[in-house]
Amino acid sequence: MKKIFIALLCIPFISFSQNGLLFSEYGEGSAFNKWIEVYNPSLTQSVLLDNYSYNFCWNGCDSLEWEFSISLDSGYVLLPGETYLIVHYNADTALLNASNQITNILGNGDDVVALYNKSTDMIEDIIGVFDSIGVNDGWNIGDSIHATKNHTLIRKTGVCTGNMGDWSLSDGSITEPEWIVGIKDNFDDVGIHTCYSTNSVMEFTSKNKSLIKIANILGQQSNDYNKMLLYIYDDGSVIKRIVID
Repeated sequence: MKKIFIALLCIPFISFSQNGLLFSEYGEGSAFNKWIEVYNPSLTQSVLLDNYSYNFCWNGCDSLEWEFSISLDSGYVLLPGETYLIVHYNADTALLNASNQITNILGNGDDVVALYNKSTDMIEDIIGVFDSIGVNDGWNIGDSIHATKNHTLIRKTGVCTGNMGDWSLSDGSITEPEWIVGIKDNFDDVGIHTCYSTNSVMEFTSKNKSLIKIANILGQQSNDYNKMLLYIYDDGSVIKRIVID
């Protein structure tokens, strides 16, 4: 039986989404190796970053107010499936070369950090607990103690929505943890992320479109189903699929 894996959706036009973004990677490593990655999980919708900010507090949020708010680049359009990497300006060269935005301050592993939508006045994703009292050694994730401190965190591919400010939805205290906890100073996955979920499939299949051509990666019409193929639709969208026996 053949299995079809949807690998990528690309569209030749830009339409802006009200769908949320999420954190896809977070790292606190040696010295100033600090970074956080934002991901657009939509299959079809681009997101303008003008109204988004990276918020955090050092050692608790006094009076329950954010201590720092770093706006993401105005005018930057985050395409479907793309990432946006924020890096400390004294970080490793590998991180700086992959970065989209460089800053002189970032949260530490024991600081609550959030992806904040200023237009809706809502938290779309959070790491840690928004509280006036800080934690000394970071937050636990599943069985990993102090996971947010001196580790590299990668969001699981089954997570395609942010936690809307409720850390308990991500840390494994209610359901399975949403994060993979890895060693510190692991930069191998920065700039690359994918999510697969029922919501993503529904978003794609709900579109009213018709298949007009199946082609190989050179754009030539093909009936060879044992390779990578491009499914081309009448609305201009293209799905890259890998078909295996």
